[in-house]
Amino acid sequence: MYLTNGQRFRKLFFNLAINPKHLIRYSKYSLSKKSPLELGLPWWSYKGIDLLIPNLSRDKMAFEWGSGGSTIFLSKYLKKIIAVENNPKWVKKVDLTLNSLKVNNVDLLYKEIDLNSPKLFLESSYSKSINQEFDIIVVDGEDHYGFASEWSARENCFEISQNHIRRNGGIIIVDDSWRYPQIRNKSKAKKILKCESTGPCRKGVTSTDLHFY
Repeated sequence: MYLTNGQRFRKLFFNLAINPKHLIRYSKYSLSKKSPLELGLPWWSYKGIDLLIPNLSRDKMAFEWGSGGSTIFLSKYLKKIIAVENNPKWVKKVDLTLNSLKVNNVDLLYKEIDLNSPKLFLESSYSKSINQEFDIIVVDGEDHYGFASEWSARENCFEISQNHIRRNGGIIIVDDSWRYPQIRNKSKAKKILKCESTGPCRKGVTSTDLHFY
C-alpha cells in the first residue's frame, strides 16, 4: 500500500517510539549517505535482521535472488552463499566489494532475465539458477513491481524457493513484503514472522517477512 508523506512520517514516528533500541541505528545507518553494499548491511528491516541472526551458523548455506549488502552480511555468518544477479554492472560492483573485503565464501552468478511475462521469466536462466536445497533463501532480487503490476517476479521466485528450502529449520526471507501480500497466502511455512521497522539506508518504515519451514 502506498502512503502519503504525512502517513509515512507518522508511521516512522510511531515505529521508533515503540522500538527505541532502533534509534541509534536509525541515526547511524538509516540516514547514512552510504549504500547497503558500502555498509555491508541488508536492505531489510532491523527487526527482521535481529530475528534472523540467531538462526545463522557456519554450517549453513544460503541462496540469494539478488545481491548486495545482504551478501556481505550473510558471508560473515554462513558457510556458503550463492547469489544470482541479472545486471552485469552490479555484478562487477558487488564482486569488487567482495574481493576488497577478501570474502571467499560467495559465488556470484550472472544470469539473464526476462520480465515481459511470467512464462518468459520462468524460462529465463535467472529463474533456473537454483538447483539444490538451502538452509536460507533470500527473495530480494529484480522485479518489475509497480502500482498497476499484474504479476510479480518475486512471487515466482518465492514459489521456486519453496521447492528448494530445507524442511525442519529452513528460512525464506522476503524483503519489501508489504508489496507482496499474495506470498503469505502461498507460503507453506510452519510460521511467518512479519517484521516491520526501520532499516539500513531507509528513512521510513519497511517490512521483511521470515518464513520458517
